Amino acid sequence: MKKRAALIHTGGTFVMEKNMTGRLTPGHSAVSSIENHLLPRYPDIFVDQIELFNIDSSLFTPDYWILLADKIDELYRMYDGFIIIHGTDTLAYTAAALSFMLINLDKPVVITGSQLPLLERRSDAFLNLSSALEVIGDGALKEVSVVFNNKVYRGNRIKKRDVWDFHAFFSPNYPVLIKLGIGFDKKESLFLTPGAGVFKTDTRICRDVLLISFYPGLDFSFYITLVKNSKVKGIVIEAYGSGNIPSDNRTLDNLFSEAAKHGIVVVVCSQSPVGKVNLELYEAAEKADRYGLISGGDMTKEAALVKLMVALGRFQTREEVKDFMLHNIAGEKDKQG
Repeated sequence: MKKRAALIHTGGTFVMEKNMTGRLTPGHSAVSSIENHLLPRYPDIFVDQIELFNIDSSLFTPDYWILLADKIDELYRMYDGFIIIHGTDTLAYTAAALSFMLINLDKPVVITGSQLPLLERRSDAFLNLSSALEVIGDGALKEVSVVFNNKVYRGNRIKKRDVWDFHAFFSPNYPVLIKLGIGFDKKESLFLTPGAGVFKTDTRICRDVLLISFYPGLDFSFYITLVKNSKVKGIVIEAYGSGNIPSDNRTLDNLFSEAAKHGIVVVVCSQSPVGKVNLELYEAAEKADRYGLISGGDMTKEAALVKLMVALGRFQTREEVKDFMLHNIAGEKDKQG
């Protein structure tokens, strides 16, 4: 039976064209180019193109995540799968957000983009979109994924790795789900099992989340002011190594103390993309126990930040938020940590 796919355009480099000054700006030729030059190669897939919006991905905010989730919810029963064209700079955040917002997903949602605009002769746009269509046609992968440079990744596991190379993304702590070469190499044992319930969306989100990346000599006093003024509901810390936290920084102790006093959840991730946080090492263990710090395990910074925003949007108590953060919700973290 012929598959039906919704191709949702949001902008990004994929659709960009040079303006009169030679600078790239969102263009409007991609839809017709795809219709005329790519889709005829896929007679087994009926594709509807939907221009939801057309922006540089650096302009993305949580409002756009919600628009995307709502659009998929609106169209869910009409299509066998969804492809989202997205700019690369914030793609990892959107992929993570959709993985948490689309609950009991049992259809493929594939996000892709390109390093060069579609209209440029060496563009990777058609290759990436072709790969996305192959994933839809196969239909076995029923989760939010990212397709780039002949590889398919779990969406909430990726990071952008290169601004120049066509190999723009990598998945530091989870294997590639599918490799597209001469054949179609699927690692089905790694795929998520769809939830047993009915598909639904939950787009509640709290934006009052702070990301703090450690560096030697950082004074945390500014962040303490934000906490005391109730400007922050949750904090993601990018610590060193496996979660190492400076033991002699009084302003950091004060920040943790104020956060605990105000019921603010603090999640600890690592600045190293590969590996996972272990708060039982070093003096971090004592601080974790005293202040209630939560290990981000092997989550990426992007996934941890978005997950915390989602948790704070859905739950009222600190214990509920903590439970959500510690559990593997959509394949975003190792079940053991």
